[in-house]
Amino acid sequence: MKKLIFIVFALVSVQFNAQQNLKFKIVDLQDTTVFLARYFGERLYYADTAISKNQNVVFNTKKLVGGVYAVVCPGSKYFEFIVTDEDVIMETKLDDFIGSMKVIKSENNKIFYGYINYLNQKKNEAKSFMENKEKMAALDKEVKDYQKNNILDKTEFFGAKVLAMSIDIKLPEKFKNNDTLKYNYIIRHFWDNIDLKDNRIVHTPVFHNKLDQFFKMIPNHPDTICKYSYKIIDEMDPKSDLFKYTVHHITYKYETSNVMGMDAVFVCMAQKYYCPPESTAAFWLDSTKLVDLCDKASKLEPLLVGKNAPRIILADTSQENWVDFYQLKNKYNLLIFWDPDCGHCKKEIPKLLKLYHELKEKNIDIEFIGYGTNLENEDWRKFIRDKKLDWLNLSDFPDANENPTKYLFDQKVTDLKSLNFRKTYDIFSTPQVYLVDKDKKIIGKKLDALTLATMMEHIEDVKIEYKTVLEEQQKKEKEKKEESKNKK
Repeated sequence: MKKLIFIVFALVSVQFNAQQNLKFKIVDLQDTTVFLARYFGERLYYADTAISKNQNVVFNTKKLVGGVYAVVCPGSKYFEFIVTDEDVIMETKLDDFIGSMKVIKSENNKIFYGYINYLNQKKNEAKSFMENKEKMAALDKEVKDYQKNNILDKTEFFGAKVLAMSIDIKLPEKFKNNDTLKYNYIIRHFWDNIDLKDNRIVHTPVFHNKLDQFFKMIPNHPDTICKYSYKIIDEMDPKSDLFKYTVHHITYKYETSNVMGMDAVFVCMAQKYYCPPESTAAFWLDSTKLVDLCDKASKLEPLLVGKNAPRIILADTSQENWVDFYQLKNKYNLLIFWDPDCGHCKKEIPKLLKLYHELKEKNIDIEFIGYGTNLENEDWRKFIRDKKLDWLNLSDFPDANENPTKYLFDQKVTDLKSLNFRKTYDIFSTPQVYLVDKDKKIIGKKLDALTLATMMEHIEDVKIEYKTVLEEQQKKEKEKKEESKNKK
């Protein structure tokens, strides 16, 4: 039995009108507290409580929103059932919920449990002739016929609709032996058995699982993910919980992704469904959260992979020579925003320095540019001297911040975006590392030394010896963290 995630949550979507009868007899159940839970996405949330008496459980509740619910007994043992607008009367045994289930009243649950029991029966039959291809083929056809006649052709019943969501798309014979055609057909027809206009499907675990399955199947490219996200979401009622859940799930999934470049999906979702705040489709968020989200998306948009890196012109350690990295003719530039007081920077900068030297030795046409982000430069310059950072070292300095007009208008050596480079590059933590190509397009971001070494091996087809050292260091760091975690 899958692990139960049971969360106490107020069900705001309960409709307070007609009484709905939910009655269950559970043989061998002691008089005890029993919970009613409802799915929202993949999780179960509290919906109601009842006290079992003489093995009977009755939930005296107002009419509930349709979906898959669960009766949860002591020890988190539970069974699922379908709720629509009909009464439900069911009987089972505490030690065998599924196998002993009898649906006395509820057409939807008769379909639901009829299919579950049918499949279990056929699985047992299959065990006796697993090696017999002809019998397995005949059994497969029998199951598919059952699915068509009792589920796919009866989706006016919500119970059948829930089951249909889990049934694989039928492939035309001509596609079965061609993986490319097969894949393309499945992607095009993936949602055929899923009614995206029925808000109730968000209250089933199947929808969440299908959503995650689909996004694992399609190419892991932001433009592709955004395209399919729009296509799926725009089929939904924009005022529904299904719309809310799907928009939030996809947005959060890619906002928090560790895969480089996936923040572009967060931006595209924000721009289409959340922003601007005054005309948002995200009816569930308050104005303060919307403003914060849209502000984040606005700052990220010019820093996405594939965009031209914002141009900045800053001074070297002499505070006299101003360098515009757009004027550098290297095939690659690595922009490193760091602070000498940052603990992670103190670990990462020496690694990047060793990698820099190896790349230079291998004649890779790259220049590293270290941008100091602290407002006072003495510690920054001391760190540069002590660690012998022989790449380009640039930053602003106190006088440039206190007297910007001197450098912006009198000397005309820089611009406002450059003096505000922390805001321009959204430097809220350090280090922040960007790799740009000869056209100054961002081709990598949020890089560490190991990721950069891996990228350079791939795009320049070279072997980076220092990468082995970095891998070993990362392995030891992970083991140390795990050891520390286990001690706690």
